[in-house]
Amino acid sequence: MTTDELESIHHPIALSDLDSDAKHVSITASEADRRLLAERYDVTDVIALKGDMDVTRHGSLVRVAGSIEAELGRTCVVSLEPMRETIAENFAVDFTTEFSETEEEEVEADLDAPEPLKGDHIDLGDVLLEQLVLAMDPHPRKEGAEAPKDPGAGKESSPFDVLKGLKE
Repeated sequence: MTTDELESIHHPIALSDLDSDAKHVSITASEADRRLLAERYDVTDVIALKGDMDVTRHGSLVRVAGSIEAELGRTCVVSLEPMRETIAENFAVDFTTEFSETEEEEVEADLDAPEPLKGDHIDLGDVLLEQLVLAMDPHPRKEGAEAPKDPGAGKESSPFDVLKGLKE
């Protein structure tokens, strides 16, 4: 998802404006954008979303370091009850303006390598949303939630039990 249609989150910065002095950017999602994000990320509510980032550039390397704070309305995967998920994390992501177009050969991915940047801008809103998705619990579970008891637990059964019932 790109941030082009998210007014309060969309924050492009020209790479030519970056240098070794950190450029500080704060992003706070508006109410309208939080509603749209809740719909897109299939959560009941995005109550708050804020990011503070410092961006630096050293040659072809662009570093975005910062923090994300979010409060989400979620649904517990066990009890299906509403719950809240709080996210407060620091992050650092490296990008590079130098990348090679690899041919259709099998290449082993280097997960620590900087991500390639295409174009002459970096959208810090995209970085913030990527960090949000990475920080979200894929299986939110309310504290103390227990799975419902299986009524058939402990009974031995076989597929032929149904056929026995038909015979009678």
